[in-house]
Amino acid sequence: MSFPTWVWLYFGTFGTIGALLYTLVVWYWMKFHSMSTGPLRSAAKWNMLGLMFLFIAAYFACGIGGPPGSMLSSDPLSHNIESAYDSALLAIFFSVPGWACVFVGTRKLLQGIQSQNDVSR
Repeated sequence: MSFPTWVWLYFGTFGTIGALLYTLVVWYWMKFHSMSTGPLRSAAKWNMLGLMFLFIAAYFACGIGGPPGSMLSSDPLSHNIESAYDSALLAIFFSVPGWACVFVGTRKLLQGIQSQNDVSR
């Protein structure tokens, strides 16, 4: 299976950066989660669950262009449309609950901020 050099550099670099950034997000989420209470803690849990689903969706999306789908390969014989299709299905399958969890978390965050504002008035 042959890929142009730019494909390896591009996806390798940004995949590594993405994994490192996700790790940092989890690290700071753990700090935030330990300091928060009530609706803010619940919002943090929902947002992290959503980000986990979105990270998994991005991982499966890589399988469209790279192995196993290999649709970015310069060798047409290595293209595997069935695997690319399966990767696309899994990427969408995980992204929808991811966005739904981020939505719920953001809504709970807003409710928590509104309830804190109501108490302080």
